[in-house]
Amino acid sequence: MGLFDRSKSKELSTRPSLLLTGDPGDALLDAARRYDPEVHPWHGRLVFSNGVLLFGPIEVTSQIEQDAALPAGATVAYYTGVAAQRTSERRAESAKQDDAQKLLHGLAVRLGGKTHLVDSPSNLALLASVYSEQAPAPDEVVAALRPYGGEPKVEDQKEDTYSISGKGTYFYTAYWSPRLFVNREEPAALGKLRSGKLHHWDLNTGVAAKKAARELCLKVGEAALALAATSGGMAVDWLGFRIDAPGDMLLR
Repeated sequence: MGLFDRSKSKELSTRPSLLLTGDPGDALLDAARRYDPEVHPWHGRLVFSNGVLLFGPIEVTSQIEQDAALPAGATVAYYTGVAAQRTSERRAESAKQDDAQKLLHGLAVRLGGKTHLVDSPSNLALLASVYSEQAPAPDEVVAALRPYGGEPKVEDQKEDTYSISGKGTYFYTAYWSPRLFVNREEPAALGKLRSGKLHHWDLNTGVAAKKAARELCLKVGEAALALAATSGGMAVDWLGFRIDAPGDMLLR
């Protein structure tokens, strides 16, 4: 998408924004597809399947920088909005706004940019989620996670949920069955999988992402990918981006 010159000072002064030092070219769309493989451009914006919109690119002139009170150095900006949705897909405005801020933060760390008017999602706990159409037995999940520290064991097992924890483990794992899966609230990164009912595991460290040690980030990434391989599923980070390698968890 090419730059356009329309003044967007008002939007950039009031809406959460992504600021970059140069036109990202195809890298923006490539990064956006890790957040939502079904994202598509439409009339000067990117449209995401979870109701988030990303407008731009906007050329940041000295006048726009001054009027919108932007930090110095940006030459290109994008700002977010929320879309109207069909009744079956409708989500709360606050949920879409939260997702928009996570999207902006994730794009900023991937593209070397900054965010403006964004409450840092890095204050949220570092976690990875795994989604799958099939579920290995709880003992198989324990076996997949055991190489990543401690003595994990199944706890609090019920009909639709269970947890895995234990002495020396680095993270707490929670499981929810497909009967508890709410399609419209799950990550857009799931793409077409999102239309079905999926098994869901969260690997939660309980440590704020921005404070998490490198070793912990990598360990959670490795464990999530191991569980995804065992279940034939997909791993997603706490911002909603697909995890392809353990190092993706360092993008925080």
